[in-house]
Amino acid sequence: MRMRLTPINWFTLLALIAAGLILGLPPDPHTVQQLHTSDAAYRLALFALLIPYILIWYAGFYAFSKLQEYSRQLKGAKDEAAFQRLTLGMGTLAFSLVIPTIVSLILNNIAMHVPPFKPAAVIISNYLGLFPGMAAFLLLYSGARMLVNTVRGKKPPFDVRWRAPWFLLLSVVFSHLTIENEYRSNPYHLGVWLLLVTFIVPYLYGWMIGLLCAYDLRQYARTVKGLLYRRAVWRLASGVVVAIAGSIAIQFVNVTIGQRVSSSLVAVLLVDYGLLIIVGTGLALIAFGAKRLKLIEEI
Repeated sequence: MRMRLTPINWFTLLALIAAGLILGLPPDPHTVQQLHTSDAAYRLALFALLIPYILIWYAGFYAFSKLQEYSRQLKGAKDEAAFQRLTLGMGTLAFSLVIPTIVSLILNNIAMHVPPFKPAAVIISNYLGLFPGMAAFLLLYSGARMLVNTVRGKKPPFDVRWRAPWFLLLSVVFSHLTIENEYRSNPYHLGVWLLLVTFIVPYLYGWMIGLLCAYDLRQYARTVKGLLYRRAVWRLASGVVVAIAGSIAIQFVNVTIGQRVSSSLVAVLLVDYGLLIIVGTGLALIAFGAKRLKLIEEI
């Protein structure tokens, strides 16, 4: 009988690999010099930053685990397929928090010893930070849309009048800062048009899908029947909203502001801690909501 790894098993394995790479690989001398610190202080800072990252990764895989347990109980239910899709999206999101980190650590270490490989390492790392997250948002949105379609009655239309201007403003600011970074220091190693078509547009598309997913889940939570069930779904929906907002914030900061704070170790830690708290709060809400749904189903 073949044994499958549980989400928590996957978390443990990947966290150990990431921790081993972060603490075992030698630091980049250029990075240490840029941050005006020593090798020992740099490793200490990495260790301090590793702890909240591991907590976030655990929250993601725990939420994945609880959604998986709940979706397996919905045999024949009308929302079974929707929650299976949400579970797949949550699993993709959980893995997308860890896998790019591991691959980037390996690529950066190779680039440190083989300098001509550095542009390729940067490009691969940037795309790894983009496409897995976008795939997760697409899967979560598909599941949320399926949930909304299970509710009978007239569904309120999506009002773009008050939401579109904010997203357009985010798009303009993100595009401007990203292109400005490319002109100023060439951190992406891509031409402007290639950067726009294969990097900026996919990021914006993924964010739009993520926000639409959050909207659909909130609408489903408002219309579903049963007080306890509604509260559990509302917590789950709120968690997705916060997690997606935090994920967007992390991606936005990493792409547009990361270069501006990279010269200060304290600034890097403060920014990362603040954003990780947001994402962790969202993932915790998802986990608690899924756990509550599972308990309701068992009653």
